[in-house]
Amino acid sequence: MKKKKGWLSLLLAAVFLVSGCAQGNNESAAPSSGNGNEGTASVTDNGSKDGSTLAPAKLKIVLYGDESNRMKELAKTEFYNVIKKEINAEVEFQFLPWTEYGGGKTDLMLSTGEDFATYTDANYMVKSVAKGLYADLTPYVSVAADLSKNVDEASFKAFQLDGKQYAIPVGNKPNSAEFYSALVRQDLLEEAGMTQVTSLKELEQFYDKVHAIHPELIGYANTDARRILQYDYTDKNLYWQNDFIALDESAKDDKIISWFETEEFKKYANLMRGWYEKGIIPKYAATNVPQLQSDWNSGKAMFWAGTAARPFEGAATISQAVPEAKLVNYFLGSGRPKISRGTYSTAFFVSTAAKDPERYVMFFNLLQKNQELYDLFAYGIKGTDYTLDENGRLTRINTDSLIPDWLLMNKNFIRFDNTVPDEFIAEYKAWDDGAIISKGAGFNFDNTPVKNEETKLNGVFTEYLAPIGSGFSDYDTAFPKALDRLKAAGIDKYIAEYQKQFSAWYAKQQ
Repeated sequence: MKKKKGWLSLLLAAVFLVSGCAQGNNESAAPSSGNGNEGTASVTDNGSKDGSTLAPAKLKIVLYGDESNRMKELAKTEFYNVIKKEINAEVEFQFLPWTEYGGGKTDLMLSTGEDFATYTDANYMVKSVAKGLYADLTPYVSVAADLSKNVDEASFKAFQLDGKQYAIPVGNKPNSAEFYSALVRQDLLEEAGMTQVTSLKELEQFYDKVHAIHPELIGYANTDARRILQYDYTDKNLYWQNDFIALDESAKDDKIISWFETEEFKKYANLMRGWYEKGIIPKYAATNVPQLQSDWNSGKAMFWAGTAARPFEGAATISQAVPEAKLVNYFLGSGRPKISRGTYSTAFFVSTAAKDPERYVMFFNLLQKNQELYDLFAYGIKGTDYTLDENGRLTRINTDSLIPDWLLMNKNFIRFDNTVPDEFIAEYKAWDDGAIISKGAGFNFDNTPVKNEETKLNGVFTEYLAPIGSGFSDYDTAFPKALDRLKAAGIDKYIAEYQKQFSAWYAKQQ
């Protein structure tokens, strides 16, 4: 099997990796009315008209995480000047903690009628649109013509409901087979006398050999390996809609799979139990999952779940602890197409209370308009924040995060550090070659009819099913009780409702 090579050099253009974003379920009242377009004059459909003919506008863009000092400076100077020139708007960038994403303060801002835009996922979009909190952006998509050329059509469809566009996707990067590969510390693999990993047997041999040399290291820096291990417990090409539901992408039908009620889950749980007993998953993981991420970042783990970009995402962090570290993605089987949800990084919504939703869409367009603006928003000012060599390779002078790299990431514009081999760049950009879009891409489940059941099911998942799936609890001992709880929580009703909605949606796609 041909391996997909990565490179853990000190990539100063590395992406800030968001390993998980909370999805809030907070209730909120309906916002105050106001979905007009009072501020924007007529514009052409090319998305590139100079802003001088537009009436002035004020926009608020909410981002999550910490705001760097350099971001504060540029927001008041170069960003301000460029945005003013392009679309005649003044943009206020407001940073909130990640704990406020998909709920919390974001919900409060929506429910109290604030005029702002920020990013969303499909689940949060469905819930918010049902409450009337997101503006319908369908009439304004044409002013994002530049963005539309650099973001694929499937990404737009992922944020549509009943044919209406409720969020504008941003980013264009290889997203197929996310977490289906094992991201292996290649330096440790070679130290152990091995060259590659192409099967579960070889992955476990890798652990055994490295453990003998470095007993202080943990094996797997996660508790979920259902994607990595798929070749060893099923002949299906499974792709998960959520924790409870999977699709077999090799079957051309609309059948959904109740994951926890399958023989595949039993086989998978037994594999994970073996890893836990063997020590591949450390014992502390049962009570301290966050420590796994810390150990990975500090170079104290052997492998992780991989993506196309993970060999260089966060490279600066791990290489500070282990300068000689190298990472390579390996798949533990072959013959099944990679599955993709789309190539977007995220998508921006606009609050229903916004006075000028069109101007917001014009701002989103700037984020993916051309190389010059991408460089500005992602890297700053050339000569001050970064330099480029004759091949367009990047050296960061100032490493402060600006508009987050992971959010903007577009393979048409991304800059690589000059220590990254051309071979890696070519393979990264070709990662999605041969991949197929999931048959569920673009489907958004309305949980309203089974909201109570979903809440109960999530509780059962946390208390009973996650420990079984992580190997902390023995399947034969713990699953009968877990299944009883699953049934009592309403899994049958939930599956039936999901199947009903998915089948209706699927039929319309044919």
